Amino acid sequence: MKEFVDVGKIFEYVKKKKFSSWIDKLTFYHILFIWIIITILVGLAYYFLTDNNSYLLHVSEGKAVDNVMDAIYFSFIGSTTTGYGDIIPHGAFKFIYPFEVILALMLVAIVASKLVSVKQGIILSEIYDLSFYEKINELRSSLLLFRQNLSRVITKIEDGSIRKREISDVYMYLSPFEDILNEILALTEKSDTNGFTKRIDPTNTELLLNSSLSSFEKINELVLTLNINKIDWRREVTLMFINKCIELNEELFSKTSASKIIPEKIMSELNSRKKGIIAAIKNGLSSDTDKKTSDIKIDVEKK
Repeated sequence: MKEFVDVGKIFEYVKKKKFSSWIDKLTFYHILFIWIIITILVGLAYYFLTDNNSYLLHVSEGKAVDNVMDAIYFSFIGSTTTGYGDIIPHGAFKFIYPFEVILALMLVAIVASKLVSVKQGIILSEIYDLSFYEKINELRSSLLLFRQNLSRVITKIEDGSIRKREISDVYMYLSPFEDILNEILALTEKSDTNGFTKRIDPTNTELLLNSSLSSFEKINELVLTLNINKIDWRREVTLMFINKCIELNEELFSKTSASKIIPEKIMSELNSRKKGIIAAIKNGLSSDTDKKTSDIKIDVEKK
């Protein structure tokens, strides 16, 4: 038989999640304030609800408490679970008193749990910082490796030792570059609204953008070298990866400019450098096609 979802459990879970979220937002000062207010309110309840059946009794004097300060004093003694025994509850107050003690213990438990969570938060924050900056260094190292790979290809082209298959597989170096740009873009898009997620700082943002531009300069150098040596390198997949990387880079610079994480003057210089590099790459991509088109026109005119 098919089992149905217990709706009651779902609502109970949601309520618990909301309550736990509310507890997490409480500071030590909030808890102290709540404890003091509850203790005073219970003390006032002892005083104003006193009658012939329910009252607080001074043990040494053998008479009922008729002073509001004594009632509040007894309430604080109960909340701190001290229990001097100089005042004892009678009647219905015997049932109120244990609940006050339990509530006070619960508040103590919340304080203890928050102390533990603060310590855990510090440890997790340190671990997160280490992994965060390690990720940034990893991205910069990946960009450096990408440029080194392209430099080796350029050297082989200039030496004339490169094989045709290696030319066809140039796109394999561009694919990781696309992944790196996506990861950098994800880092710059992160928000710290949850209070824990770390945003990339201006210095590392600038370093990553510079590394990205240096990588595009290396792509431009590769394209120029291929064109100068009149090598047939244009493959649909290669052009697709170059254009995709250019689009990602444009998006990265656009979002970084909008976030204003980098000073305006520095960002303006980076944008100017970026425009020059991208224009040079696009010119290199189209130059081969323009040359072929002009050759066709010349042949037609001759005929």
